[in-house]
Amino acid sequence: MPNFEEIEMLFSNLWAASESVLSDSERAEVQHFIDVGEYGLALETVIGIYVEQKKAASPNVVALIKRLAMAMSVEPAPLLQQLPQSP
Repeated sequence: MPNFEEIEMLFSNLWAASESVLSDSERAEVQHFIDVGEYGLALETVIGIYVEQKKAASPNVVALIKRLAMAMSVEPAPLLQQLPQSP
């Protein structure tokens, strides 16, 4: 069973790590899913924003997304393959 406190803490860390990359409206869109307990949709939306807006994910963001996926029992590799990463 997923540890929801850990997942919410990881999303909080993700916000801090992506503060200069995600706009307020993008963060609000994802936060809505977190608020209603739809963590999978929140993670998919974060990935979608990075992909669609061609935003490069820092190594810290990549690590946090991987940890989030693992905390939610989701295979992280397919998610990370989509993600534009900074060099």
